[in-house]
Amino acid sequence: INPIPTVSAGLDLIICTGQTAVLTGNGAATYSWDNNVTNGVVFTPNPAISSYTVTGTTAAGCSATDQMIIQVIPSPPVSFSPDLTLGCSPFTVNFTNTTLNSVNCNWDMGDGNQLNGCGTVSNTFIQAGCYDVTLTVTYATGCTASLITPNSVCVEPNPIASFVTTPSILNEYDTQATFNNTSVGGSTYEWDFGDNTAGSFDSDPTHDYAQAGLGNFLVTLIAYSPLGCIDSVQSVIQIKEDLLFYIPNTFTPDEDQFNQLFQPVFTSGFDPYDYTMLIYDRWGELIFETHNTNIGWNGTYGINRGLVQDGTYNW
Repeated sequence: INPIPTVSAGLDLIICTGQTAVLTGNGAATYSWDNNVTNGVVFTPNPAISSYTVTGTTAAGCSATDQMIIQVIPSPPVSFSPDLTLGCSPFTVNFTNTTLNSVNCNWDMGDGNQLNGCGTVSNTFIQAGCYDVTLTVTYATGCTASLITPNSVCVEPNPIASFVTTPSILNEYDTQATFNNTSVGGSTYEWDFGDNTAGSFDSDPTHDYAQAGLGNFLVTLIAYSPLGCIDSVQSVIQIKEDLLFYIPNTFTPDEDQFNQLFQPVFTSGFDPYDYTMLIYDRWGELIFETHNTNIGWNGTYGINRGLVQDGTYNW
């Protein structure tokens, strides 16, 4: 007569939802568990089943049973919500933990930042891209659980505003500038030409500075992405006085009040201390000379300073 074994299923367990367990019988040679449990193999207990029975059998074929209780502590599901999910860099998002009975919370923002707090936390995303955000919660029971949300937040890159002006330096006789928009990532544009006139929303506008006068004008381009992300760039347009040397080809020294002197007209760009004007007749004789820009030829020649004949004279 062989003895009946004293079989032990082990101590009762208390575990958290989702945790695993290993059941191992003692006191016999082989063991068989109910509820599809295999002796010594890891499994995840079903919260709806609390009782597990093992049947232990000796080498002689005698058997006995034992029972253990596994209590699965239910935990509320982990949940959180961001106030924004799509934006421009830098993009600040507030995350609110909505998990019940949470006492300790750790956040992984997916951009290298780790935050703690079971209320509302804030994170600023700098680099463009989409980020997986993970919340790990510890409950009042001591159990932990996690939730990862793929692509929870996406940051759109800002456009790069740039433009080229042709020409970059204007004068009072050439006052029109053409702006070649070389921006990257923009879909709409706003121009301020810096002369207190109406701007433009064209991509490559042309602007006339005829009414602006001389000076420097700060041109601003703002580029907007499809999402509304912005970038701006500024450049100076110069309007300079034109270097004009005007020399008439005819004058009438007839003692009326008009055109009595042959005299060049300079607006700028000359050295008054390095100035010479010589006038010759058709035979190459020098008939007038001056080194003063304020002195012109009145059409006379010789000791008596009489008027020369009508004709053509070289200067």
